Amino acid sequence: MTDLNLAFNILKSVIYEDRKSNEEINKLADKAGNLSLVTKIVYGVLENKIYLDYMIRKLSSVRLKKIHPYVLTILEIGFYNIHFLNTKDYAIVNELVELTKAKNKRSTGFVNAILRNFIREEDEVAKIYESDDIKSLSIRYSLQEDITNYIYDNYGMDYTKNFLRYINDEQIISIRVNTLKTNKDELTKSLHVLGYNISEGSLGKNSLKVINPAGLISTREFGNGLFTIQQEASQKVIEVLDPKENSNILDLCAAPGTKTSYIGEYTSNQSYIVANDISTNKLPLIKENIDRLGLKNIELVSFDACKLEKKYKDQFDYVLVDAPCSGLGVMGRKPEIRYNRSIEDIKNLGKLQREILDQAMKYLKKDGILVYSTCTIGNIENKNNFEYLKNQNNLQLLSIEGKDYIEYINFKDKTDGFFISKFKKI
Repeated sequence: MTDLNLAFNILKSVIYEDRKSNEEINKLADKAGNLSLVTKIVYGVLENKIYLDYMIRKLSSVRLKKIHPYVLTILEIGFYNIHFLNTKDYAIVNELVELTKAKNKRSTGFVNAILRNFIREEDEVAKIYESDDIKSLSIRYSLQEDITNYIYDNYGMDYTKNFLRYINDEQIISIRVNTLKTNKDELTKSLHVLGYNISEGSLGKNSLKVINPAGLISTREFGNGLFTIQQEASQKVIEVLDPKENSNILDLCAAPGTKTSYIGEYTSNQSYIVANDISTNKLPLIKENIDRLGLKNIELVSFDACKLEKKYKDQFDYVLVDAPCSGLGVMGRKPEIRYNRSIEDIKNLGKLQREILDQAMKYLKKDGILVYSTCTIGNIENKNNFEYLKNQNNLQLLSIEGKDYIEYINFKDKTDGFFISKFKKI
């Protein structure tokens, strides 16, 4: 299987079967001749899909909706290679025509003609002719127009432009050192030997940055639980929670368990942790993580976080609500989010989060700590619910680094967009 065929298969799974890009890449990584190139093509197409389709539309005599989905994906791969990777020789055209023969034979001439025309007319085809700034930005950075407008309404034009540029840049991957098994210096040395370029993290105290992360989860170091892949803003959630040893801790929306596992490491396996998720089929993934990392005293449960679980009332010293959210803050790493979120989704998620928070407060002991966090941006899911918590008579706002809350800005902080707030039950 060629690398272009592999990239096509991954994109097909992500775009048409609602799979996650990182999981599909990891699943097929050992079949790639050049994993770095396959990864670049997959993320490149997902990050630029609206713009790629805009250009394809200019050259196609067939309406986009009438083009066979697999043929459209092949064209997107071609346009990305030609325009963004500067692959302007006809070898790429020939390879994609052969791929089309296998997927939709009658479209081979159509694909051949469009790709060759694009090589000849690229400069003109690539120009965006839109007078509306939001529409132009939406096309150029491939984000749905209503979401682009939502970001603009919340933060203004400068933020919007910088945010969109950042999510289309190559993302720096961070890892969290498992201090129960190793330390930063030892892990850095081990990964350097394997050819990884490692630098110190800037936010998380147990964080390292990996500049060239391809194949990272296939290393013995990962398999032996010496580290976990986790962005620094996400790590910071647990450091803000700051759970102590010999405590009872509830992670109310735990899957995939990355924060749960940090709680276990942070408390040196000396606390009782309940990790809950409404989806029972996600619990094995959490179990896999905690076993790999050598963690103990973690109970996995499954109940609806919007409904009171009476046996847990007034039982916990710490409750983490890392709430289900739109994920706009992680679009740089999970570009498929761009195409399956709407403003209606954001509003519904804001309501869901509030229902979860209503129950979360009941699980805290007096003087217990609640942290509310999301990996998204915008007021509906963040500040509105923060204000709701702030106005509760039985909660006291606790400042974080001298602020009412932390809102990480991706292009300034070089991490995911995240919102973190902290309260004490009184």
